[in-house]
Amino acid sequence: MDASTPKEKPSLSETYAKYALGLARNGLLDSDDGVQERRARRQALVAELIRRGVQGWPERGTLHTGALAPGCIPCLNGRGSNLCLTTLCTRECFFCFNPKPRADGISVHGLAVSSEGDVPAILAERGICSVGISGGEPLLGPDKVLRIIKILRGHFGSSLRIDLYSNGDLLTPGLLKKLDAAGLNGLRLNLAANGYNIEPLRMALMEFSDVSVEIPVIPKHVKRLEKMARDLDRILAPRLILHELFVSAQNADSLRRQGLRSADKMTDKLTWSPVAESDECALKLMLYCLDHAPKLSVYYCSTGTQEWIAEKALAHEKSRVRKNGES
Repeated sequence: MDASTPKEKPSLSETYAKYALGLARNGLLDSDDGVQERRARRQALVAELIRRGVQGWPERGTLHTGALAPGCIPCLNGRGSNLCLTTLCTRECFFCFNPKPRADGISVHGLAVSSEGDVPAILAERGICSVGISGGEPLLGPDKVLRIIKILRGHFGSSLRIDLYSNGDLLTPGLLKKLDAAGLNGLRLNLAANGYNIEPLRMALMEFSDVSVEIPVIPKHVKRLEKMARDLDRILAPRLILHELFVSAQNADSLRRQGLRSADKMTDKLTWSPVAESDECALKLMLYCLDHAPKLSVYYCSTGTQEWIAEKALAHEKSRVRKNGES
């Protein structure tokens, strides 16, 4: 290609494909100081968690205090996927990594699709066992969510795990009943989006037994996270899922304005990089929960975990392509 020829922008499908399969990495914040000290503290925290019976794979940052969420098990084996119904949302979270400008449009397993009816075949041919319906805020289109769930249930029966990712803003008792009747297995609520208000969770638990709070760990919010964990334990919430906060091309500017920096551990397999201090805060929060929220099951999904998932998913995809003779 001639140097003067403008480079074509990636399509929506290509953008989501890289996001879904983790084919590249962008390091977009200034690097953090104190790397050696942080590594030493991390080793000590992990050692204490293991001593206290926390399970998982510490070498890749996958740790849990109780049983893993049913939807996480296929994901850790590279058999999970994402079904994004829109990037429109009710919130403007500084940590959001969705592409902009925000738009309606369906993307499944990184592939843009024009018809809801195309979704089952894409998941089936890739051997997907668990799918998360997400956005943006998918419940901006509740009828679309209900149709998709019914389409998937009609094709897969009970063999496919279906979770709904939401910030909880648009949940109502009536909608929860409809989601249950349509065949939804569980919900993942990002309470970091609403200031850690547990009321959407309390409402969801009236209809669903499997509701997880799933949030990025924001270092400056330590005290708020501890209070939320105690609240979750008090109302017998099943599970808290922690993600290491990360920077991508989509959220770099807003994270920089928050004064956040890049961690030292980088990967060439993801489109994002971890943010300094989030990993350490997540490990400390797990220890805190052992003492102050003992009934709450906590799972930490770090960028190391996400790299592992990306590798497994990519291996499955390469195997599928070879088997089908695709180029």
